[in-house]
Amino acid sequence: MREDKIIYTLKLDAARHFDSWGGGRGVGKVCRLLLLTPGFQVVLLIRMQQAFGRIPLLGKVLRRVLWYFNCVTFGCDIDPEARIAPGFYLPHPYCVVIGGEWDIDKNVTILQGVTLGRVAPPVKRPYVGQGVLIAAGAKVIGEVRIGEKATVGANAVVTQDVPAHTVVVGIPARPMNARKSG
Repeated sequence: MREDKIIYTLKLDAARHFDSWGGGRGVGKVCRLLLLTPGFQVVLLIRMQQAFGRIPLLGKVLRRVLWYFNCVTFGCDIDPEARIAPGFYLPHPYCVVIGGEWDIDKNVTILQGVTLGRVAPPVKRPYVGQGVLIAAGAKVIGEVRIGEKATVGANAVVTQDVPAHTVVVGIPARPMNARKSG
């Protein structure tokens, strides 16, 4: 990842946190972001892993050290090979697992205890669309595609594709039905 792209990506990642705090980017909020916001610290470590992976020889070792630090400190096992677009938001980053085969689009929010995994080596890369929210404890397993602005409910188990703008809940996950009145 080029340096200017890394800075751009980090700015978009930070903006998600600033927006959740009501906007503004003063010195106090930047200090809070860097020192007191575990979700951003995890994302920062992910971005550093991506950057270090491009360094010949020593880069892969440094990337693995950062991955290990992320695992031990935050309980997050986010594979450095996962492709994560800008605007990644982890408000409660603990116990998040993301396999290396995943493609995650812009402005995705993932809550605590989420697993994005696989059942076998994938034929196609699983994908999380732009603006998706994956709630606490959800498990998304297999060659699954989650459409743009979809929501995966808390503790749902997703093994099938989720259409855009759909809310899925349950085990196995299924679209929520609107209640009929009368």
